[in-house]
Amino acid sequence: MRFKKYLSTNVFIKMFMAPFALVTVLVMRLLKIFIHFKVFEVYKHRIGHFALETELAALKSKYDSLNGKKTTIFFYFPDRPPANHQLQVMFRRELKCVSGNWGWLIGQISKFFKDMNITAQRTTIDRHGLLTKLPKMLEFTTEENEHRDIENLGLRPNQKFVCLHVRDSAFASQFFNNSNHQTFRNSHIETFLNASEVLANRGYVVFRTGVKVNKKLVSIDPMVVDYATNGMRSDFLDIYLGAKASFVISTASGWDSVPTIFRRPILRVNVLPVCAYDNLSLEGVLVPKVLCDIACKEPLSLLQILDRGVQRLYDNDGYQDAGVEIRDLSSEELVEAVTEMAQRVEGTFVETPEQREMQSKLKHILSTHPKLQPSPNYYPIRAQFASCFLSRYPNFLDGLD
Repeated sequence: MRFKKYLSTNVFIKMFMAPFALVTVLVMRLLKIFIHFKVFEVYKHRIGHFALETELAALKSKYDSLNGKKTTIFFYFPDRPPANHQLQVMFRRELKCVSGNWGWLIGQISKFFKDMNITAQRTTIDRHGLLTKLPKMLEFTTEENEHRDIENLGLRPNQKFVCLHVRDSAFASQFFNNSNHQTFRNSHIETFLNASEVLANRGYVVFRTGVKVNKKLVSIDPMVVDYATNGMRSDFLDIYLGAKASFVISTASGWDSVPTIFRRPILRVNVLPVCAYDNLSLEGVLVPKVLCDIACKEPLSLLQILDRGVQRLYDNDGYQDAGVEIRDLSSEELVEAVTEMAQRVEGTFVETPEQREMQSKLKHILSTHPKLQPSPNYYPIRAQFASCFLSRYPNFLDGLD
């Protein structure tokens, strides 16, 4: 029985291959004067990390090479089911990949050289602006662009569509058993109905996305499609929709990374934490949940949020401990936000002088405030808050110079 256990865990195979893997890593080290070889373990079981961390690592290698530091990364894909099979196919098509026992050995041995194994450096924060400086890495093949599942979407040629992704507890509860860890990030899909129908009236098909959700988005408008529950969902379409949408509306969940790596415009609504680095470093439009004083129910300014230390808080109980009540955006506020985003994408949005002044002031604060930045502009601010939010809550900037 013990012998069978060792066989099942590939111990003997790894023992046989280990010397060859060691020699391979040592040769890569010797070649360092010509080219920097690095190893990156892909965190592929959560789609947000899978998509964005992998893309940023690959872009950093390309950026370094363009700037005279020749770098090659071997991406180790662990032998476990990926969060999305289509995304794995597309990454493996573009990257130098290792997997199986050989990949595991290369990954483990490379950890003895801190500048070689860069797995610990993976991040969803685009500090260097790689997503704006470099073109997207992934493309669909001719065969994929003719995939049979695309016909199921029922789109006319050149039909505009948007994706709506609303985080709830269903996915985390089933797949990660931590549905209660960050419930403050969840939203109620029914509050997005009016916003979806407003977009439909503007000529967009709205696809509500999600692998597993708690409730259906029910609308009598045929252009509002609950793709998450109507039986057409597939790994392929999850990527295709995120890559091709006119823009995406999301509540800042992992799936955002799919449209992000395909450089699609994103509106993030009901966002918390208010000043999360990963959201602020990415291009897009933000509308946070409204944080109120738990006693008087009045909305807090950004200065008050900073004073209470909840600007980057990822803890359910921490908000209550700080005397903060969380209020989701109303249906009316969501309509304002999606209308503004549609106008921005269509090129018809006109910002008032007051809104431009507020945007400039807010960006300066986000870029320089010592409670938000280790040093000025350490985390570059590329996102902007929706102008409709700043106009509705002018006290958000109270007390900030």
